[in-house]
Amino acid sequence: MKELWREKGLWSASLICFVTMAVGFPFDEIKFPLSSGAFLVLFQKALDNQMILFLIPIAAVLPVGANFVRESSTGFLKLYITRISRMEYIKRKTIQIYAGGFLPFFMAGIAALFLCFLFLYPLELKGNISWQMVSSALVFLLRISLIGGIMAELAGIFAAVFQNYYMTYGLPFVSYYMMIILKERYLDQMYVFYPAEWLKCQQDWGPQGHGIWLFLAVFSIFMILLHGLLLYGRLQEIL
Repeated sequence: MKELWREKGLWSASLICFVTMAVGFPFDEIKFPLSSGAFLVLFQKALDNQMILFLIPIAAVLPVGANFVRESSTGFLKLYITRISRMEYIKRKTIQIYAGGFLPFFMAGIAALFLCFLFLYPLELKGNISWQMVSSALVFLLRISLIGGIMAELAGIFAAVFQNYYMTYGLPFVSYYMMIILKERYLDQMYVFYPAEWLKCQQDWGPQGHGIWLFLAVFSIFMILLHGLLLYGRLQEIL
């Protein structure tokens, strides 16, 4: 994880996410005096916009999605593997890539939430803020971040399969939008594989919507395991 924090792509992607949240912020809905908890409502609306939806497959793969391509093409991989075992490398790489997709959205979201609290909360009428309002905003941000992690793992999978920068950065983008197009134009009931539904959770996901968390968790684990399996095969070939 130390290597991840030194990646310029992580901070660039986080800045892009933050700017996108700022551009999508509903400034026109700020009407004084603000009701209690308004900063949370406005923050969630900044997250719930088309720009964030379209940004996910781009920002998620920028930090470390193509690391395997770079390491294998420069010869660094062979040197690195002499210091650690193959399984340790696979574990580190899969976790690092998932975190590289998760963190830009999460860090940008936390920064945006802090600024909303700093500037808008003092302007609100006095009153209690319900835990439901807090949790609604935070779980929305968490879902975005988890989808970012999944997209990053998809980039890592394509990197292991094709060992090509164009495929690594391009195919997650294409796959993501194919799911959107299929749902919106051809398969109206296919909400399970509809990225916008993963964010908004408007369909039937079981009692209290807990099914979406099970889906994202299973999807994440599957992508990590598949990525690890493909990396293992590649390491067998290279080494």
